[in-house]
Order: sequence, then structure tokens, then C-alpha cells
Amino acid sequence: MSRSPVLNPAFALFCHAQSAPERPALVVDDRTYTYAELAGAAGRVATWLRGHGAAAGGDGGAAHRPRVGVLANRSFETYAGILGAAWAGATWVPLNPKQPAARIDTVIERAGVASLIVDGRGMPRWRELKAPVANVLVPAAPDSDAGAGNASCAALSASPSSSAVTTWDALPNVPDGLPPAALAADDVAYLIFTSGTTGVPKGVLVTAGGLAHYVAGIRALFHVGPGDRVSQFFETTFDPSIHEWSMCFDGGAALHVIPDGKMMNPAGFIRQREITVFTCVPSLILMLQRMKQLEPGAFGSIRVSIFGGEGLPVASLKLWQPAAPNAVIENHYGPTEATIACLGYRYRDRAGETPDGETRDGETPGRGTLAIGHPFPGMHAGVVDGTMNFLGRGQVGELAVSGPQLATGYLGDDAQTARRFPVLDHPQLGRSRWYLTGDSAICDEQGRFHCLGRIDNQVKVMGHRVELEEVEAHLRAVMRTQSVAAVAWPLTNGNAAGLVAFAAGAPVPPAEAREALRGRVPAYMVPARVVPLDALPLSTNGKVDRHALRAILEQGQGGVEVKSS
Repeated sequence: MSRSPVLNPAFALFCHAQSAPERPALVVDDRTYTYAELAGAAGRVATWLRGHGAAAGGDGGAAHRPRVGVLANRSFETYAGILGAAWAGATWVPLNPKQPAARIDTVIERAGVASLIVDGRGMPRWRELKAPVANVLVPAAPDSDAGAGNASCAALSASPSSSAVTTWDALPNVPDGLPPAALAADDVAYLIFTSGTTGVPKGVLVTAGGLAHYVAGIRALFHVGPGDRVSQFFETTFDPSIHEWSMCFDGGAALHVIPDGKMMNPAGFIRQREITVFTCVPSLILMLQRMKQLEPGAFGSIRVSIFGGEGLPVASLKLWQPAAPNAVIENHYGPTEATIACLGYRYRDRAGETPDGETRDGETPGRGTLAIGHPFPGMHAGVVDGTMNFLGRGQVGELAVSGPQLATGYLGDDAQTARRFPVLDHPQLGRSRWYLTGDSAICDEQGRFHCLGRIDNQVKVMGHRVELEEVEAHLRAVMRTQSVAAVAWPLTNGNAAGLVAFAAGAPVPPAEAREALRGRVPAYMVPARVVPLDALPLSTNGKVDRHALRAILEQGQGGVEVKSS
């Protein structure tokens, strides 16, 4: 397969650094970095990786590209590390320092990470890791006297393993004019881990061709350019973060990273930085409303407003639109397995008004949420029944998507890859590869797709995808009982604010169990409550009756005795 540097996510950065080196590229931690500075750092990281053999050579192939972990989050080193790994032709693996060390160790081992890039936020977590990594890049200690190619004494003494440690200030220089590595469409750009049903995170292999196709589609939709100021809202282990920075650097815009302390109330940040392109989860709208931040015209600088990660209530849009009166508003839908997003719908408040003036354009009947709309150019969507036959408009089934953005599959799980990425017979496309999303959906008479919720027990918690079975696997381990269950609660328009767990016959107190979970899973996967029961309610087929558990919560009976049925 032919290879091209254009498919490399770092190529746009390289080009802008050549044509407009002094243009602002990144504003983070109250400091502005130019395209020349960011590209220079990414190029040095790539040169370091090449020196340690962690760069692609020859044809490589999708399954053989070196994997580089980036234990960093929303810092200068984060973007220089990710883009440096891409520059070298390696596959980057995002690792969030906020997650427990045990989970990061699992990801490093499963991914086969040989080189690790760490920022200041990641240093405390790095010292707790046990997974072996050959080469590590860490910040220099304040008193570092390291020379070129050597780590500081402080960094070496802090090393948790026998890794070869290098500090950022000791990175080698970039050979003049060294461009990003050429990639083929099926080379894996990044390996990102999502919640898995067995309690072990599952790795999704996303290709360079899939990411390039996505970025080209976003470019055609929004025309992001040098005059734009793009927000970075999401954390690096959540793939919408890739949407934000790739869209920004592709257009030569400036990426403004929202500080952690302002994530839940970025109103002042948006106004101060005059953000023009803003992406977030829909639940943020209600948070801003509670804080009285949605005054008319409050966010007049925003020209593009994109929501994703969970269902978008039309009622929330009616709150948001007056606050951002100059913005086009889009709802984006897409599983990680289809590269960030693959369907979208642009909200128009005046089309389709009913006689009483209420907006009905694109609203999902009986749900109050906005349609997920139409497939992106080059992508396809359909609704299938249980026998994998495509259904007509107006019929409910499972949403399936197809096209160049589909991931290669799941790391080390050929059986699951075959199940979720089957070859199906489509009336127009013929035999083609599809991804089964697990979402219930319907296509209306106008050809718009509507998401009706999960078929299985995968839920969205504050935009993060969570397998309830994974939470339950950890609950069983920490509570020392097999009788556990978790439900998303409370629910608003199909979106969950958190989780509540139930356990029967557990010798471990709920408070102790929740504390133990904090060391095993991300914070959004820790149940807000663990409710003890004498027995879990069962349905007629012998499975845990989640509807009955939710009924307990609805009735406020958090600690009542529940008999199995």
C-alpha cells in the first residue's frame, strides 16, 4: 500500500511551522507556544524515539508499529508527546495520570508500550507504576544538571524500574527538514482503551486513514483557520480530545486548553479567550444554567458549537442558543470504533415549528433529544435486526455504521472483532464491513437517524462510555461477593450523572468498597452509593433485574429488603 506523510497527524503541524512559525498554536498553563515551538518539541521527541528504535521502519504494517504511551494530560508535553510519537511513525497510546496506577499498568502491558512520555502531572503516577517500559521521557528536575542525552539524578532516582530515563531538556536536536514519517491508510495512528465487559479495558486500533478521513470531513464542515481559537475541553483518554486538537492544528488555529479548575464552569474562560470553536458534552449546558452563566449573548465569540458524547436534549439547546447567538450548533454521534464521530445533525431552531411555536426540527419522538442525523461524507449508517438484515425507515433495530473511519478492531481479541465488525449484505453497498454500535436506533422518513439508547448494558456517564459489567467485575473483587449489580443513576434524557451499585451478602462495608474502587477504576466509574440488599431481584429468565433496581431508587428505598423472584 502506498505511503504518504499527509496521512500523518503531525504533518499539518509541520507545514504550519514552515509557513507561519510565529503563529500561536497552543495556549496552556497561561503560556502561549508558537507553531515553531510546538513542532520543534514534537520533532525532538520523534528524534529521541528514533534513537531508541521506537519509530516505524520499512513497511511496518498496521500490527507492527511501535507503541508509545503518553502519560500526560492537557499540558504542552501532552501535545508535543502525542505529535512526536506520530511524527516518528509510531502508534500513540493515551494514558491519563488521573486514573489508578493499576489500570495504567494493565494498559501498558496489554498495549506492549516500549517507550513512555511523561509530563509533570504524570510524574507522581509514573513513580507508582510496575509495568516495565524500556525508555521513559520525563520533565527535568528544577535542579537538574543533566547534559545532552542524560537524565537528571533526581529523575533517575525516582525511576520505578530499570527504564532508560531521559529528561525533556536533554532531547536531541532535529535533523534539518526532517518531515513526519509517511504512513499508509491502514497503519494504526493510535490505540485507545475503553471500558470492557470482563473488567479489563479493551483497546481499539484506530487507523491513520480513518483519522485523516475524519479530519477532512470536519475541515469541510467548519473551515477552521488561523483566526480561530479552539477550546480543549476533553481529557486525552477520551477520543473527542483528538477531535479538538486535530481540527485546530489542521487549520492552523490556536488551541486554548481549559484549566482543570474551570472545566465545570468555563464561562469566564470562553469570554476571556474569545473562543470561536467550542466542543463539550451536553450536560455542561445544565451546569452552566445552574450557575446562571447562560445570559443572552454571553458567548458571542463562538461561531461553532459542537456537542457529543451523550444524548443532546432539545430543551438544553433552547438554553444554549441565546447564550451563543452567533454559533452554528451541531450534534455529533460516533463510537470510538468509528474514529470519534461519524454522524451529525445541525440544529435549526425555526424549521418545523408547530402551531404553538415549539421546535420539533430533528427532535426524536418521545425522547426530547436531537437526532444524530446523517452519516459524514464517505460514511454509511443503517439499522439492522437480530439476523443482520437491514431494516427500512421507521423500523427500530441496532445502529450499524460503515466506511473508511472504521477501526481495525480490538487489540488481541479476534473473536470480539469478528462479532462487532461483521461483513454484511447491504442493499446498495453489497457485501461490506460494518460496525455494530450496540445502540438502538431508527431512521425517520426524512432519512435522519435517531439514537434510542443502549441495547446492552453500556452506558454514558458524563460523556464517558462505561460497561456496567466492568464496574461489576471490580465490585465482585473488592466486596468479595458475586451478587453485585450497577445501574446508571440518576438519568436525565438518557444521560447518566453517575452510578449506583447494589450488593448482597458482602462482608465488606460499602464505604470501604468505594474506597477500594478508587484505586482500580477512573472516578466516573466509582458508584456514588453501594446499596446493601438481602438478595438481588431477578427477572423471569434468572438475570439480575436492573429495572427493579432502578425502581428501588425511584421509590427512595435505598436500603429496603428485596427478595429474588
